[in-house]
Amino acid sequence: MLSEQLDNDERAAVDERYLWRGKKGNRRAVLRLNSDTRQFHEKVVLEDGNPANDPASLKAHEHLLDARKTMEEWLDELDDSGISSDSILKTIETKLGFLVYSPKENAETGIMFEVINNRGKQLSELEKVKNYLIYCCVKLDAKRLREEINADWSGLLRNLNDAKKVSPTDEGAFLRYCVAVHFKLNKTVSQYGYDELKKLLNIEKVMKSQASKDGAIDKIDSFVRFLKTASLWYARLYGQKHQGVETKVVQVLDQIRAQQQQASIMPLFLALVIKLQGKGDVLCRLLKLLEILNFRVYMARGMTSRNDTGQGDLYSLASWYYHDKLKTREKIGKVVIVSQEQALEKSLVDFIIWYASDERFKDSLLLEPHSPDDFYNWGGLRYFLMNYEAKINPKKTIRIDNILLSRESTKTGDYLSVEHLWARANRNREGENIRDIDKFEKRRLGNFVLLELRINIDGNAKGLEQKLPIYLGPNKKAEASNLTQVRLMANDANDVIASLADNRKSKGYYLDLHRTLNEKQENRYIKFAEERWSIKKFLGYRQYQQDEAE
Repeated sequence: MLSEQLDNDERAAVDERYLWRGKKGNRRAVLRLNSDTRQFHEKVVLEDGNPANDPASLKAHEHLLDARKTMEEWLDELDDSGISSDSILKTIETKLGFLVYSPKENAETGIMFEVINNRGKQLSELEKVKNYLIYCCVKLDAKRLREEINADWSGLLRNLNDAKKVSPTDEGAFLRYCVAVHFKLNKTVSQYGYDELKKLLNIEKVMKSQASKDGAIDKIDSFVRFLKTASLWYARLYGQKHQGVETKVVQVLDQIRAQQQQASIMPLFLALVIKLQGKGDVLCRLLKLLEILNFRVYMARGMTSRNDTGQGDLYSLASWYYHDKLKTREKIGKVVIVSQEQALEKSLVDFIIWYASDERFKDSLLLEPHSPDDFYNWGGLRYFLMNYEAKINPKKTIRIDNILLSRESTKTGDYLSVEHLWARANRNREGENIRDIDKFEKRRLGNFVLLELRINIDGNAKGLEQKLPIYLGPNKKAEASNLTQVRLMANDANDVIASLADNRKSKGYYLDLHRTLNEKQENRYIKFAEERWSIKKFLGYRQYQQDEAE
């Protein structure tokens, strides 16, 4: 950047001294970065800063580009203040110094990396793991494995970048899921993945015999392959990189991604897709069961007292399943469990029944009269209503993960918001009041539908009878909303309004109107939910019913 502000002769000298060596066609950067960032650094950062020359595919690339832009802005500020580029160059050459330490053995570089970085910005657990694995390879004289790790790590980071899981927290969670499954670690221990890895691969103990060295090399190779495959499924789940994935699997991935919270089921998800190689009817069946579990136990209103309730059991199930440690030969009714997949299915059904039985799940959709809860604040409401829309409008392709789009990133006609049918605040009041019974009806599940944001804004704070023409458009042939649930609700509302026509001026009219409509909506919603997230077809449910009957 500084050299770009010098005249041609001086720039050529500075470039040759500090940036590039060699003749044209054989130029080599003086400062060479690692394999992940080298090409981007040389084609973009050291050139004109245009990412079109080599698009950024890693978070590290974005950091390098940000650094270049920061330096450009700083140099412009100095130039505006009258400080010349020549004087800046002179300061760098005469007053900037470096301390250089060259390790005698390659093995020292791993220790240096960890010690130096522990005194600066905190490294992510994933960065520490790579460094330690490279260090082990040097000590084990496994040069080829070291090269493979470098190559695989580039792909791993690109996959995480595609998944938009690049923060230290995201990387830490990814590592935690992987070590829990691959090394059979429980939930608590897996939180210290890097430290546990150093215990599992204690290089000092490993070096005592050739057999232990060979075992360590196999262990490293197996773990890195697991990490790389897991990162690919991260890209498929979160980044929608679906090339080569069966359509039926993609459909389940879309559902799980749209749930927005997957922490409890991720070890099981990775164990399933990796062990079953990402395909087949059995995989789809078990992934659907995971989606049901995640919704009923962790998304349904008030089902568990904590967000991580039961996570330890799910982590254990993931590692036991992946390593073929689940109990088989168990008889469930007339069915004998003979495979790990059947055993896992039975265990997941047991988990759901324990934490979110059918009756408890149904009750979670009903609001108690004196409950302070409000379904508008339920984190699973939009997911619930989008699934409902897909059910009642099967002829239309419903992109379930459209609910993940932010309000700012979409047009008001495309963004689907949650609409109160009985508005929380009505400017005209029209006889509505603020009694506790009215507030209760406004908080019930039946009082909500999905609605395009533009239409929602148009009908804001209006009474239901004023909203209906807005929902349906100026005439019934030109419907304003494209959502089937809105039209279905509007038809019900018009029927209820007609049935209460004689009571239009009575004091309790609005309460009767919305209570009746709520009942209709709520009954439909509950019937839908009981079918959509049913576990009746899965192994173990029938036995549970028999036990309950006895």
